[in-house]
Amino acid sequence: METIKNPSRRNLFRGKIKQEHALRLPWVVSEDVFTQHCNQCQDCLSVCETNIIVRDKQGFPKIDFNRGECTFCNACVEACEQPLFKEEKNSAPWPAHINISNKCLATNNIYCQSCQDVCETRAIRFKFVNSSIPQPELNLTDCTSCGACITTCPQDAINFIDEMETPYV
Repeated sequence: METIKNPSRRNLFRGKIKQEHALRLPWVVSEDVFTQHCNQCQDCLSVCETNIIVRDKQGFPKIDFNRGECTFCNACVEACEQPLFKEEKNSAPWPAHINISNKCLATNNIYCQSCQDVCETRAIRFKFVNSSIPQPELNLTDCTSCGACITTCPQDAINFIDEMETPYV
């Protein structure tokens, strides 16, 4: 595959000055460190056991939870020869948290609990709150940010919100 040498220059000529915000690999130090040191070798794509790592428009790896969930197997971290990752992995894998939007079927009084069914840590639970349909409740402390709930949601109502409250794509 082709490696894009200077994606910012290519975007300038295309009229796309603002860069797409992407969810990178788990435990990346920062977006700046990632884009400066990633050589786009694609080793992480080939070792991902759930095939959720894809290339963004600039050719850099990003996570696509519409393809599945992250098992935190660390294969992408181990395959990478660049200094992109935090040394200690006891922090959250991404600087983001799960959000359930108003497109959720349950919040629109239609019975659905598909996200709860796939959440191994039970970070998403449904409780009856002034309705005959149970409503979702998030426990962000229990959430591992694996993304299993994203692919199972029939309404695409679940996404990641970063620390600055900007939705990840």
